[in-house]
Amino acid sequence: MNRFLILLTVFLLLGSVIAKGQTQNTKVIVGATLINSTGRPPIKDAVILIEGTRISHVGPRSRTKIPKGAETIDGRGKYVIPGLGEMHTHLEEGTFIARIGLPNYQKNLKQMLGWGFTLIFSPGLPDLKSFAELKALAAEDTSSYPHFFAVGRQFGAKGGHGSFQGGYTPDTPEEARAAVRELKAANVDAVKLVYSNLTYVSKKPFPMLKPEVMAAIIDEAHKQGLKAYVHAPILRFAKEVLRAGADGLVHGILSDPVDDEFISLMKRNRAVYIPTHAIFESVADMGGWARRAAAADERGLIPKEVYEVGMSPTRLKQWEERWDNLNYMRERLPVLRANTKKMWDAGILVVAGSDNGDSGSGVLLGLASQVELQLMVEAGLTPLEVLRSATINAARMIGREKELGSVESGKLADLVILDANPLANIGNIRKIYRVIKGGVVYDQAELLH
Repeated sequence: MNRFLILLTVFLLLGSVIAKGQTQNTKVIVGATLINSTGRPPIKDAVILIEGTRISHVGPRSRTKIPKGAETIDGRGKYVIPGLGEMHTHLEEGTFIARIGLPNYQKNLKQMLGWGFTLIFSPGLPDLKSFAELKALAAEDTSSYPHFFAVGRQFGAKGGHGSFQGGYTPDTPEEARAAVRELKAANVDAVKLVYSNLTYVSKKPFPMLKPEVMAAIIDEAHKQGLKAYVHAPILRFAKEVLRAGADGLVHGILSDPVDDEFISLMKRNRAVYIPTHAIFESVADMGGWARRAAAADERGLIPKEVYEVGMSPTRLKQWEERWDNLNYMRERLPVLRANTKKMWDAGILVVAGSDNGDSGSGVLLGLASQVELQLMVEAGLTPLEVLRSATINAARMIGREKELGSVESGKLADLVILDANPLANIGNIRKIYRVIKGGVVYDQAELLH
């Protein structure tokens, strides 16, 4: 009998410890309005239950039992959205003056989480060592870094765009294929090539990859099980890469209105379309962009001196002297916006990305990603459509929609809690109360310090 009582006591104590551990690892957001990317209406007075790194339940409070002892986050008067995706960033600071040397990629990646972005895709870093380091940092779902996907080094022609940031510059299809195989061995998530002569900013064309080299990069990527994304903002070049099998465009089409042939090619390839309004707006009108960015930074998260550089007559003169065809871009910004709307309406997978971190152009890390969403609304998308582009569409781009991109039971607990309704004004995505990634709750300030 004594032995039975001892075993019973041990069992009860063990059960208590297990239950306590489970409760300590349980969080619940209570009372917020959930704005999801599932197509279902917002849930007012919602309960979102998080067990460890995953969401275990989502529903209205009236039909949800809240576990005793769970860590409770008071969401009354607040709004919850899925963690955001920034699918075109180079993880530099994006200041108005070009930096010398490599940036602090690790710090910048963590800061992107502070801006509300739990998913990152980088279409180009200057070296594979930096790529590997960032992959390792972000490998765990509970790490204080966004989920990180990237191409490693990109491809460009010698002396052309794409060769400036440590990119491969193959002259022959054989060289191109060897470089793709090297990237595959480095465990990159995709490849990216530049197929553009920069005539949207320069009257003198820059060198481009040979068509046969371009085609070899895409073909070898597919043989290696990788997708190929392309920088090609000029319509005729974009069609060429799509005919070669490209899986997506990392910039919107600026040169011409997209036509039925282009849409047909995009659909055939199931290609993604990343408009990157922010980079085009900043390059076309640096001073105006600096003023806009400063106005958007309502909480003063970036020193005001950064914006002042972008507005200074000296810097603006330098910019105009560097690029002699900016009027071309300015005149075609309405085309870019109209094409974004047309792509969405045609059912193309439109994905949010700003090309932030491009140092020298003022596409400021994090802030530009938020302003990009506003620019997409100005292009004609609704706030809800824009949120979808930055959440579930971003997850679909990388094939992770079963784990990321929406607030649903079984998915990773990647969420952003806002102080205001983003459906009323998409700019409210800047009013961050908390960021949750892999079930870990962060204050914005601790990530941006």
